[in-house]
Order: sequence, then C-alpha cells, then structure tokens
Amino acid sequence: MRNYEAMFIFRADLDEETLEKEVGELSTIIKKSGQGTVTLEKIGTKTMAYPVKKRNEGFYVCYNFEALPTAILKIKDEIKHRDNILRSLFLSKE
Repeated sequence: MRNYEAMFIFRADLDEETLEKEVGELSTIIKKSGQGTVTLEKIGTKTMAYPVKKRNEGFYVCYNFEALPTAILKIKDEIKHRDNILRSLFLSKE
C-alpha cells in the first residue's frame, strides 16, 4: 500500500453545481479503487503557464489517498474520457 497525491485540473468555466458533481464522482472513483481515507483540497482557479485544450485557466483539486500501484491504472482508465478534466498527475509520496 502506498500513499499517493493526485492533482486534477478541471475546466474553469464549469458552474458550481457541475464542478461539485465532478469532484464528488472523482472522489468516489478514488475511494472505490484505493483504500483508506481520501482527503481533498480545492486549490481554486489559476491561470496556467500555457493553454491546455485551448483553455488558459483551470480549477485545481488535490487528492491524498492510499492505494495499490495497480489502482492508479484503474483510476486513469475511468477518467480518461471525461471532458471536464483537462489534466491529471499522480505522485507517489514516500
């Protein structure tokens, strides 16, 4: 079991209700694939250094959780077709 930190950049033009729904669904996916508690930190809207999918701003959310290394692949497979997520990054905390 490893500790992970995952950063997701959502589209900044999402309304509050849609953003909360996306963040909640992502939390559910991570809880289902990982184990233990999932903590999230909403960092907020920031201007990106370069355009990503023709967008200059994104809403950043950081998740901390425990999971097996194979769970990361499952999470990536489940989120790869979501249009509201611009980028994702998974880091192993050791």
